[in-house]
Amino acid sequence: MHETHLIEPVIKGISEHAKKEGAKTVSKVRLKIGELTCVKEDSFRETFQVLAKGTMLENTKLEIIFFPGSRIEVVSFDVE
Repeated sequence: MHETHLIEPVIKGISEHAKKEGAKTVSKVRLKIGELTCVKEDSFRETFQVLAKGTMLENTKLEIIFFPGSRIEVVSFDVE
């Protein structure tokens, strides 16, 4: 799971920000993933679900856009 080191900081950062806003859950996350990260979408989604278990992102819907680049960007996220 090479995606683990890419996903963990995303989950941590979103969780921290959402908690500061008083959110109970994060319902949707929109990400831009650079094609140079060599991330495969199916594997990324599966790893995200595994790592998000037990967090406020456990049932989050992911929207992923690939772009020419080498990083992952959080575009936005919705909270409840």
